[in-house]
Amino acid sequence: MLDRRTTRVILGALTVACAAFAAAPALATQKFGPIEISGNLQSQNLIRHPDQDTFQFIQNRNTARVRLDYDWLQGGKFMSKYDIPFIESSKLFLLWRGVYDSIYDLTPGWVEKDDIHGDAYGVERLELYEFAKRNPSPARPFSLDRLKLKGLSNEEQDILKFDNQLREAYVDVKFRGVPLTMRAGRQQIVWGETDNFRMLDRANSLNLTWHFVWEIPPPAFGWDEIRRPFWMFKFLYDLGDVWKFSQSFLEWYWNPGDWYPAKQAFLPRPWGLRFLDPLNNPVDGVFIAGVCNASPIRVGRGGAFGRCTRLMNDTVLFKKGDWSRNPMENSQVGVRYHGIAPFGLEFTLNYYYQRFAGDDGTNYAPLRGLDLPTNNLRIATANARRHQNLISRGIFPAEFYAPYVHTLGLSANYSDETFTQTVFRMETIYDVGIPFFDVARRTTIDRPALPGIRKKNMWKGMIAFDRPTWIRTLNKKSTVFLTGQFFWHYMVNNPDCDPQIVANLPAEQKADIGSCLVGGLDLPSLARLNTPSSGPAFRDKIKDWETIFTLAGFTFYRGGSIVPVVGIAVDPTNHYVMLPFWDLDYVVRDDFVVNIGQRYFVNPRGKENVFSAWGLAGLNTGRSETSVRLTYQF
Repeated sequence: MLDRRTTRVILGALTVACAAFAAAPALATQKFGPIEISGNLQSQNLIRHPDQDTFQFIQNRNTARVRLDYDWLQGGKFMSKYDIPFIESSKLFLLWRGVYDSIYDLTPGWVEKDDIHGDAYGVERLELYEFAKRNPSPARPFSLDRLKLKGLSNEEQDILKFDNQLREAYVDVKFRGVPLTMRAGRQQIVWGETDNFRMLDRANSLNLTWHFVWEIPPPAFGWDEIRRPFWMFKFLYDLGDVWKFSQSFLEWYWNPGDWYPAKQAFLPRPWGLRFLDPLNNPVDGVFIAGVCNASPIRVGRGGAFGRCTRLMNDTVLFKKGDWSRNPMENSQVGVRYHGIAPFGLEFTLNYYYQRFAGDDGTNYAPLRGLDLPTNNLRIATANARRHQNLISRGIFPAEFYAPYVHTLGLSANYSDETFTQTVFRMETIYDVGIPFFDVARRTTIDRPALPGIRKKNMWKGMIAFDRPTWIRTLNKKSTVFLTGQFFWHYMVNNPDCDPQIVANLPAEQKADIGSCLVGGLDLPSLARLNTPSSGPAFRDKIKDWETIFTLAGFTFYRGGSIVPVVGIAVDPTNHYVMLPFWDLDYVVRDDFVVNIGQRYFVNPRGKENVFSAWGLAGLNTGRSETSVRLTYQF
């Protein structure tokens, strides 16, 4: 429940914000000749309600944005004075964002007592909280406050409460005499036809620490706030008519080394992945004891336990791989062709070559250990020696892994005005070389076991429709915009196996099986070893198919000042876990908007853990929430 101090702070903040907004005069975008300055101030508050009796204050995110548009070169003249050869026009765009989240100062005392693993800890099959309370380890100085926000250090809280960044800073250039435009700078590149679930929209990875992926649905929310902008070059060459295709253009981009994987967080962060840091956590982090017990770095009473301090090759989980941020080692590229067929079909053909960011719902393997093959004694011996050498220096013998993958894609949309008055959309991609954990492949890390990696191909797709529909009983003056989407992921040549059985087979029998793929959400730990006498692991079997469908509708009342949105997302593959939601924008006046909404994560099987690919259950069980957002625009 919310304590009285937190409640007073919330009500006080909302009262002050409302008074300030109400007192402010109506302002429009500020224009100074070719310069436009605009922006907004915003406060978003989230209340989590895991059940009908519990309410948890988890976010008070206060955001300022300032945007500058400058038409600094028109008609070949820079600032209307200086002739610039080869360039017809150019614009400068800057967007700054500053954020303060007071939750890391208030540190309310709520705690998520269970994690994604459920009743999987210890012989008694306990939840995380009960196991941590009953089984304090001398190797890990621990109090239950470590499962709460106030368990974060002051330094960690200071880092998390503030965000100050130049989100976008780029120049648009239109060249003279050739149908070529270029955008150079820090930017977001958005391709594809999907809403809410990513496929072709992959040039920019996501920041999933802010509010996971729930800055949705449109029109009230969008992906722009959680994409990670990168310094890139983007080019567009207008081809005109190509054969029978009109409005043809070729677009391509190059990211010369400024790429990061999807940013992830762990408990006790309110919107982290729903488990503790698997490396350093004080309950069962793999950096303490286990394979690290032979490390010369000692912890615990009398130095009884060994500890590792980092991953090999100076990599950092979800942050830094075994590469340098330069054009030679970290470039990302993409190209697409756009055209419109004579009968009205608009389509694109796409190709990407970039590192796999891990933010499209694929349950991939982000950690790679040293292989221990049974059919190659030389490699096995060399890796065993390297393992011992790394442990002797306090280095965990595995690395964060984000390999390059090839992606071929197609998107299309078609407006059928004659029969259905509906816009049909589709998008599909084929990924080559995504890494997955394979329990039939051994590494030098055997207690608890880290499976080896096998690269596989995946086919992913989406079909959708959008239709403005008159529903007079709901709205006599405006149509209701209905939109539906169906997504799928298909694992090509996925072997049929029981990973919990395969994991306990002798090495020779594992080699005979060939392959058995599991996800990364249920790997074993010292508290969850995959043995009959301890908690289960490897339940997160990779399925042949993962599917999800969404259905939503919105309309406009009072001239567009009230915009309600209602929708649902359902995962039929994983026991029909679902996310019903509603959202309402109220434009009080041109410069002041109030938004309220609720999202409910529903698992028909109760607390039973479901390792669903898109996180509707498992990752987000118990995270239903109510949001209130105030926006003052200028």
